[in-house]
Amino acid sequence: MKRVYKKKALFDSKRLGVGIFTLYILFVAFKILTPPSEEVAIIAAPDGTKTARLRKFYYTAQPSYKIYYHEADKRLWLNLLYLPSYTNVPHQTATEALEWSPDSETLFFKINGNTIWHHAFE
Repeated sequence: MKRVYKKKALFDSKRLGVGIFTLYILFVAFKILTPPSEEVAIIAAPDGTKTARLRKFYYTAQPSYKIYYHEADKRLWLNLLYLPSYTNVPHQTATEALEWSPDSETLFFKINGNTIWHHAFE
């Protein structure tokens, strides 16, 4: 007795529908789990060896800050600081900034001109 196999269609409408639904669920989960953010500053070190980036995230009404950096010959951004919130200044009046030292060895995070954090590179 010879077996006869039924050929399956390459794009089955049922599988396509399940795939689209799965992508939609992943998109919604990504949007729920990713907080709104704002790019505040990207600055290069005076000697050009590093670049720093400041981002503001809104997990709650009070913003959180993340500072990243990467070296000139690398593509990966590394996280230096996560500051959940800074409550000494009302966030509506806060002016955030990054600043490098002249020798490119220290990165400063300032709010309203006052240094609240710094990192010394080796």
